Amino acid sequence: MAPHAGNTSARFRVGRRLALTGAAFICVLALGGCATEAEELATEGAEQEATAAASSAGTQEGTPVAIATGVNDQTRVAAHLYAQSLQEQGIAATVVDAGTERGALIDALESGTVDVVPDFTGDLYVHMAENETRATPSATPSPDPSASKDPGLVGSIGQLLGFSSEAGPSADDVYGALPDAMPQGLKILHESPGENTDRFVVAPATAVEFELGDLTTMEKHCPDINVGMPGNYADTAQGVKGLTSYYDCVPKSAPEFSDYAARVDALLNNDVQAAVLPASAPAIEDDGLTVLADPNNLYRPEKLVPVTTGDLTDDAISVINGVTDGIRTQDLTMMTRLVTGQDPAMSPEEAATFLREQP
Repeated sequence: MAPHAGNTSARFRVGRRLALTGAAFICVLALGGCATEAEELATEGAEQEATAAASSAGTQEGTPVAIATGVNDQTRVAAHLYAQSLQEQGIAATVVDAGTERGALIDALESGTVDVVPDFTGDLYVHMAENETRATPSATPSPDPSASKDPGLVGSIGQLLGFSSEAGPSADDVYGALPDAMPQGLKILHESPGENTDRFVVAPATAVEFELGDLTTMEKHCPDINVGMPGNYADTAQGVKGLTSYYDCVPKSAPEFSDYAARVDALLNNDVQAAVLPASAPAIEDDGLTVLADPNNLYRPEKLVPVTTGDLTDDAISVINGVTDGIRTQDLTMMTRLVTGQDPAMSPEEAATFLREQP
């Protein structure tokens, strides 16, 4: 991502105002004759500034584009990426903390408090399908009334989209279903190529010992291994139930670790022989963990996607889409490295600036 460009237009406007002020002062000293000329110059300058402001505004009202920090640390960095890129193109933008709860964030969009909310496709779809009213009738099946109301972990996206219990939806399936799941007036922009989808990972030695390929090769080994799960996860559709249904994999045990670092430590210490980690987890690269492919799409696709109101201009939408199109999985990993932990290396704003300066 390119470094910041200088604000030439702002410097021009400041210089223009100073020149006009000086001309008016000289006319006062001369006591007449050029008042009309000064007024015409001032009027011309004001009109040019008004035109420039109108053309650079991100919304129809000409107010700054308000971008919510979203649901987690990655979306917080993404919000600053969008804001900085909009500002570089002369479009006023600001980052707003509207909380991390999806319901509150959708309310903020609908009320006009914010104009953009960065989120992740799978969790967003499950939340909207279970909790919100769709904008238009859709072929998507109605949610199972017995489905859990926890949008973050529990809901079965395959069930919501009408897939069998032996295979789940692809990333394209989820992204294609999102527009119909959104309330009227809200739009889905581009999704990122990078993903934060959960992955089944093992230590390299385990992969070699069991001669593992993808998750279809785990069936005969599962009774002998412990699988570390995120907190409140083991009994969900993406936990033991999903492993059993999609891959006939019934682990010896599935201990839960709410803390990401504790889950990684348990895997590295062989307390568990496999673990469920996000695709963007730094430990995958740092510790050489082996990711087993998920051909049956057990794990909910999660790609960064901005949700917007209908007030954004085409120019603002183009800038935001351009940023999202460039966010790879390694960028999501870098966001996690930079802004998480007990002593983060950077603030989300600093991390956004750093990422934009990378090739």
